[in-house]
Amino acid sequence: MVRGIYRLVGKQMTKLLESLQKSKWQDSPWDHFIIENILTDEQVDEIRNASVTRDGVLHDGTRSGYKQGVEKQNHKLREYITKDNYQKYPELTKFINELRGRPVREHIAKMIGNENDFAGSFVRLEVLNDTEGFWLKPHCDIPEKLISSLIYVNKTGESINLGTDLYNEDLELVKTVPFWHNYGYIFHGPNKWHGMNKGKQIKVERRGIQLNYVTFQTDWPVYED
Repeated sequence: MVRGIYRLVGKQMTKLLESLQKSKWQDSPWDHFIIENILTDEQVDEIRNASVTRDGVLHDGTRSGYKQGVEKQNHKLREYITKDNYQKYPELTKFINELRGRPVREHIAKMIGNENDFAGSFVRLEVLNDTEGFWLKPHCDIPEKLISSLIYVNKTGESINLGTDLYNEDLELVKTVPFWHNYGYIFHGPNKWHGMNKGKQIKVERRGIQLNYVTFQTDWPVYED
């Protein structure tokens, strides 16, 4: 695995690429990269204005949850950016298209040691809006996720303790990635236990975006040229 700070030569530097260039590798409790200032102001606005509500949701330690008397997904817990709604999110769609392109793919691949630059994979981006009572059981992501990334949007003065909790294999809390605005992480691979401990107080909302390269089909296949 290539570690440290990564530099691109001879390629146009966008805000996304610049942030990836400055990413910082950390190994506790397992390999991951810290990224910051990755989103533009316009992308932040789209995330904040996305129509994601959790009204009436009973939190069960997953991102599914349920409403009183209603099992599972009769309510909206997150907003996936798709070909059906992308016109509402022009700036986030630009972000997706950058992730689909070779310069960003190559850069992330070098970071994590992926040898095929995510060829044949798909991009998935979802807007999250967690509210009071939300928590997330310690879990590992499914193997179909080639990378996992969460970028926080904290414009409501929420506690930095609302960031993702990282655990060792004994499920002992080792660190929390601070819930700073326009800040987050990237990781890949098995046995990466993470979640958010129960009992943390969300005053207004815990917003952000979750990014993945995945092996299953979405509306956003990576560009092959």
